[in-house]
Amino acid sequence: MIYLQNTTEAQAVFVPKNGTPVTGNLLFKAKSTIDLVVEVSQAVTDLQTSDLYFNIAVTLPAGLPDGEYEYTILAGDVPVSTGLLVIGENSHPTEYNKEIQYEQYETE
Repeated sequence: MIYLQNTTEAQAVFVPKNGTPVTGNLLFKAKSTIDLVVEVSQAVTDLQTSDLYFNIAVTLPAGLPDGEYEYTILAGDVPVSTGLLVIGENSHPTEYNKEIQYEQYETE
């Protein structure tokens, strides 16, 4: 899972590779998991600093809603990385923990 701030400035991201050999230009796409609309589609360049990760810079468009997206990096028409992308503040959700009490009865 990748986390990005909702800003229009370029952000450096390490994205895991799936092992497929990369040939051609890379295209980064992000699709909303709610309405399945492709919100981000841009050409990116891998800085090739790792054999396991793509080191790319992503610039988000203005007015993009916070939330969860499915990302894909394509080399030509071949997907070389897919996964989840969370855009917005990384907040900590609260958990509801209700204490449960059990009463044991003895048989007579």
